[in-house]
Amino acid sequence: MSDRHHEGPLEDRQDSFNEVDKRIELTRRRLRGYPQDHVRLARLINHVHKRQNDQTNLVLKQHDLNYVNYTALMMMYGAEDQTTTPSELSGATGEKPTNVTRICDELLHKGLIDRSPSTSDRRRVVLRLTRKGEKLVEQLQPELWRTLERIFGGFNTVEVRQLTGLLRAVLARLDQD
Repeated sequence: MSDRHHEGPLEDRQDSFNEVDKRIELTRRRLRGYPQDHVRLARLINHVHKRQNDQTNLVLKQHDLNYVNYTALMMMYGAEDQTTTPSELSGATGEKPTNVTRICDELLHKGLIDRSPSTSDRRRVVLRLTRKGEKLVEQLQPELWRTLERIFGGFNTVEVRQLTGLLRAVLARLDQD
């Protein structure tokens, strides 16, 4: 990242992660071989993820949704013909099948999706975004884009691509396990 984003060394910054940083440093002093840089990175990613979800949920709560339900809607919105199966939705959202069932029940109850047997295989269930669900997704986008701009807007295009590449490399390693 360019220097324009930093006011000083990482250790001099004041943010919500400072207390975690202090504890990581104290742990490093107490445990020989403690991989503080890797621990800091893992905890920082988790911290950012939680804060991003909190910010996004503030917008979604106004529409009686949460981040998990919204993600399911978006995966259906982005699917061919806005349809998917529960197992495909599980893979796309990273949610376990039992949680996908609960999510779909909630979205079905709100009239945002339909659930029906497949025409080609009656044992298969097909989930389809309803017109109401489609309109809600489209209505939410400008508000969520503003949230993303607040979170990531300080990065230029090159930095966003670099960070994306680094995180995808981490994900690829995790996917190998």
